[in-house]
Amino acid sequence: MPPASRHVLIIGIASIVLISLCLVPWGPFAFLPKILAWPLAGAALAGWWLAEAESRGLIKIPAKLAGTVAEACCLTLIFGSYGLLKVVGLHPSGTDDNIYFYGASRMTQGLMPYRDFFFAHPPVHLLIPAAVFSITGFSIGIAKAIPAIAQGLAGLFLYLTVRKASRPLALIALLLHLTAYEVLMGSTDMNGENIMTAFLMAALFAASRRYFMLSGMLSALGLGTGLYALAAVLALASGALSASRKALIRYGIGFAATLLIVMTVFAVIGGHNFWEGVILFHLSKPLKGSDRISLFASGNPFAMAGALIHNFGVWFTDPIFKKSLYFHAPSYLGFLIGAGILISKAVGSWLRPGSTPEPWYARLMMRDMLSGSAEGLVNFSILAVLLFMLQWAALNEIYDYYTVPMIVLLSVPAAYALMRAWEALRDAHHFRQAFFPAILAGLFCLHVPWAASLNRSLWPDELRDAGKQVTYQWHEPWALAGLSGITQTLFFAENRIKGGVTPYYRHFLWNKLLTFSTINDIAAYIRANTSEDETIAGASVFTPLVALYAGRRLAADESDTNSKRFSSGILTSDTLFEKLCSDRIRYIVAAEKSLFDNEFMASNPIVKKYFTRDRDFIDPQLAHFRDTRITLYRRNDIAGLPDGKVCLAD
Repeated sequence: MPPASRHVLIIGIASIVLISLCLVPWGPFAFLPKILAWPLAGAALAGWWLAEAESRGLIKIPAKLAGTVAEACCLTLIFGSYGLLKVVGLHPSGTDDNIYFYGASRMTQGLMPYRDFFFAHPPVHLLIPAAVFSITGFSIGIAKAIPAIAQGLAGLFLYLTVRKASRPLALIALLLHLTAYEVLMGSTDMNGENIMTAFLMAALFAASRRYFMLSGMLSALGLGTGLYALAAVLALASGALSASRKALIRYGIGFAATLLIVMTVFAVIGGHNFWEGVILFHLSKPLKGSDRISLFASGNPFAMAGALIHNFGVWFTDPIFKKSLYFHAPSYLGFLIGAGILISKAVGSWLRPGSTPEPWYARLMMRDMLSGSAEGLVNFSILAVLLFMLQWAALNEIYDYYTVPMIVLLSVPAAYALMRAWEALRDAHHFRQAFFPAILAGLFCLHVPWAASLNRSLWPDELRDAGKQVTYQWHEPWALAGLSGITQTLFFAENRIKGGVTPYYRHFLWNKLLTFSTINDIAAYIRANTSEDETIAGASVFTPLVALYAGRRLAADESDTNSKRFSSGILTSDTLFEKLCSDRIRYIVAAEKSLFDNEFMASNPIVKKYFTRDRDFIDPQLAHFRDTRITLYRRNDIAGLPDGKVCLAD
């Protein structure tokens, strides 16, 4: 068979296989919405056949124009789908970002974090929303849009960085980034990882353009948003060093100057409270998981190193990591395949007869990771992911959303693996040349049984109740409601069947459709039954937002009453009530899974003496398949209250 005919046959077989895989209900591409999977599969097929037709002289298409049009269409699809998915989160929710909305709003009124209210994160986390609210004022639509826009900007900077190496690589990386479950989840709540990731990806973009001082400044702003940006900051410093010592010096100057200015300003303003919120609070948190060892329990460096190694092994069995593997199986598996390709290339070049004596690992870690080559960016991403893994081993506790910047960087090696398979098939003229991309494609398809296995081990009830149907309700967003019909049609499904693997974006939709639907009723009741100078306090996932809606202050501006403040020893309930009762408190907003749960409200002597249960609100949209009770406790009108510090137990 002539080579040209063999090439057509190879492309034909590959096209049939790709279409067949897209048709499988839970196939290797089912993690993508159909509005993305089908057009992008079509683009892959078109790329193969157009290259073949052009090589035979059958068509004449200006390569630059065709590439630009295809790129614009793909970008429109990816960013458009991301925007439509984010519409579902534009409503009040019972989440920690209500703490940050309140703090940012109070900053626009002249208050400062640390000095005037407790804040458990570096200051940039609040500076960005405060800057937005100073222009627009607070509204739930704008507040919830901030993290979504920040994550979109992170995607844009990642795309522009990788595009320097390859447009197809950049498009696949962007696709894997903006469709990742934890990225979709995290960019719905303003917990800081979205703003942090935007700064880090902007820093990566600046470094790839050789603006190392600017990269250092942006990295400092990322670390100034959340301390768990440290792994990416170190990776960027390594990338600068791989370029030159001068590049590292410029990066270091930009980083140190910016971080010093930001932190010094707020350290001076906040004094001890700054260090308590940003550093001591996190070091004082109890260990999450009995198998972990605290790195900070001893100042002995050898003990710390031993604890880090121990925790590194424990991390791979941690339920949070296993859940991350389940929800991002395509990215993790693609990451491993991409890393394997680079390692095999490095080892192969080292073993090749006549090769230089340079060690294979030196070839693997390129001299300039940020020069713009695909392999260099993959190397950088691998290094960053490994540093993130070590970072998770160092922390006393980890939350799912911490992993967002790491998940973003998984996308580059995964995209590299998929691009290599696509290019190898495009250029294959012999069946033996199709063997390599076929192996890559087969390995990538393994994420399907891998996810199914993780599903069974993480949630045994899924296997026990296999075949049972679970039904979810659609809730209209509170902003951009005109787009909700499109989102519902393209992405939402009412039912899922237990025991099977469901597309990850569906889990995102079902989780983020949960709405704090009684917020207006609670706020109206508090506004009608308090004077303007009276305050409220309570569960931190609800009360700060109730205060904003009701036009009332939080007592002592205590927005963060998370139980971690008490378990860490930073605050006691007696000290808290002393502060609350000295600031004209009238209502406590109580709810389960908070400090102010039923048990606390029934047993605390201060509550029993000074507060009376006033009214219950039942919210049917805050949780799946059950109602949520939110209870208001009203302060009794006792002589001496609310002006004096007399709210004390006998």
